[in-house]
Amino acid sequence: MTGRLLAAVLLLLPSIAFAQRGGGRTQADRKTDLFEKQEAPKGPTLRVRDLEDQSPLKLLLDKRKDLKLTDAQLAQLKSAEDKVKEQNAPLFKSVDSYLRDMKNASSSPSDEARTKARDARSGIMEALKELRTNYDASLKDVLPQLDADQQTKANELVEKQRQDGEKMLREKLSGGERP
Repeated sequence: MTGRLLAAVLLLLPSIAFAQRGGGRTQADRKTDLFEKQEAPKGPTLRVRDLEDQSPLKLLLDKRKDLKLTDAQLAQLKSAEDKVKEQNAPLFKSVDSYLRDMKNASSSPSDEARTKARDARSGIMEALKELRTNYDASLKDVLPQLDADQQTKANELVEKQRQDGEKMLREKLSGGERP
């Protein structure tokens, strides 16, 4: 009888040990909430293209059917858009450089890196002010060429774009975090 008991124990022992291990999975194989969370991006997520998309003239060109623009108005808008793109090209290059500096500085915890990031952010803010000034001036030049209904609709579209743009800038300059 002890022989049978010993044989039964020897047969059952490996299956009991396997069941205790949890099917062969180790603790490292199991996912936890810490592994599920994505790491927040470091530095700003703003791109120059985001700023180019804030052009009110680009918006009016995109919404030409809603505004019912004539061919002459469309040609004037395209000409004004080309002019403002050329005017803003150096600003876009400087913003791109500042963004690169901010991203590089955000990877280092040193005081020098923080100072560099702060200076880059100041440079971006100055460039954004100048871009906004250029965009507003170009819009002022174009609006009188539209009739009253078109101007009303254009102003509504531009105001919504401005509000959405400010929100986008806050989010993207803070590194994708929600302030």
